[in-house]
Amino acid sequence: MRRRIALLGVVAALGAAPARAQHPLVTLPLSDPAYVQLDGLMRQGCVSARLSPYRPYLVRAVRQALIAAHAEPQCAGKILDVLIARFARDTGMVHDTAGSRLRFGAMASLIATGQTNGTVMPAWRDVRPVDSGPQPLIGYAAARLTFNGGEHFAAVTELFAQTGVRDDPTIRQESFRHGSGVVGSNEAYFSARAGPVYVFFGREPMAWLGQGTESIVLSAVGPPLDHFGLTLKLTQWEFQSFVAQASPVTLTPALDSVATEQQLLRTLYGHSITFWPWRSVELSLGETALVPSLTGGLNWAYLNPLMPYQTTQHETSQTGGVEDPNLTGFFSARATVGRATLTGELFVDDYQLDQSSGSVYPNQLAWTLAGTYPLPLAMASSVGLAWTQVQSFTYIGQSNYAKVYQSFNAPIGSSLGPDAQTVIGTFEVWTSPVLRFAASAGWWERGAMRIDERPAVNRDGHANDPYPDTTALRPKVQTSVIGGISAQWLNETWPITLDIGDARIENVNNQPTASKNYLRARLTASWRFRYP
Repeated sequence: MRRRIALLGVVAALGAAPARAQHPLVTLPLSDPAYVQLDGLMRQGCVSARLSPYRPYLVRAVRQALIAAHAEPQCAGKILDVLIARFARDTGMVHDTAGSRLRFGAMASLIATGQTNGTVMPAWRDVRPVDSGPQPLIGYAAARLTFNGGEHFAAVTELFAQTGVRDDPTIRQESFRHGSGVVGSNEAYFSARAGPVYVFFGREPMAWLGQGTESIVLSAVGPPLDHFGLTLKLTQWEFQSFVAQASPVTLTPALDSVATEQQLLRTLYGHSITFWPWRSVELSLGETALVPSLTGGLNWAYLNPLMPYQTTQHETSQTGGVEDPNLTGFFSARATVGRATLTGELFVDDYQLDQSSGSVYPNQLAWTLAGTYPLPLAMASSVGLAWTQVQSFTYIGQSNYAKVYQSFNAPIGSSLGPDAQTVIGTFEVWTSPVLRFAASAGWWERGAMRIDERPAVNRDGHANDPYPDTTALRPKVQTSVIGGISAQWLNETWPITLDIGDARIENVNNQPTASKNYLRARLTASWRFRYP
């Protein structure tokens, strides 16, 4: 009886929240502390904390998940209580038509980075000198304005300034007044809802499958995407479709071994469907199409979210040549079995079904297999193991760089890039609902292929290459023992994160070298005011 009364209280608080708190159609930035807390709940066996394979989450979806989580015994605890308190609280949005419909938010961060021997991250690039990596101290500030258009409409615009952008793959802006910093916008969008249908138009980082900003399918490790998105949410189904602008590519004789210079505009299409046959099991199936074009504009056949891209590709109306698309497909399954959380994801760039093609072209696959299990300790804690492998020509085995699975030279898929794999064990413990400690250790190896290599690698004749691959210019497989520790203070106003990582790398950049340690420490301290 007490539990029913408590649940009614949660429903009342969260259900009423849109009338006085942050707008339900605002999306949570991927850096928001709530993602870490929700993932922590999920690793405790909390099924309701696994909102969706598509990020960022809407505030509305988070509130609905917290209501469901309060009725689930595995979710009970102080982490859930902190989230409920946050998302049911007045944060300054005024909804009545007599008052202001605007809500102002701001944040500021200081990021301090220290490294020894070289710069290892991001992982898809070569190891580089320390002075090629991020500046030792970077300042970041952002201001955003949210317009409340009523229960079914919201608009957000944000402006940010960052003092240093060296080696930052998420930046697409030019330097401000020829200095070392930039001013720009990472989030600016309209968000609307009509019943179970949601519409999005604008710019923001997005990620499908995976966790955080990382995914083998669609990650947010590069600049945010300008896109139009359509979502249909039903009780057991969720359908997602989008069309986005990827960076243009200019093919030149010097870089790409072409006869004349060509500028190609590129559009990225994607659609996916997720089905929950039971609350504890989630199945997703989808595909993407990266379409280069000499003239730009939308290809209406690929824009149709109900048409398989493989069918569209082989229609006689498609132009062929450099405008042939790079098609991919993916499948994922996530399940909670007892208190264990299991994940399997498969990305198919290309797969050879017949023997004649299989003797010429290599398969281009990537996958992740992962599992976590909560420990029977007084504090919330868990252990996990994850294996991610990206085969040698995945993302890059195309005839020209315009068809490589990248935008602004950063991966659209996994941050590992092609021809790499990791096996990583993890441990976490929550000493409070806002204080998380974690440790990881594992193995990382990579072959000779790179996502930003030009001219693009031609996969023809490489069917029997070893994995990881090597070349005459990169004759060795780079191997590394990796590990790290982190502490996160996940207060919504004053989030602080300290990450310390080490990679002991042999054969750096695929050249014969002895093992060397590459230590990296990063401290990020932020202040947030009504953000988002």
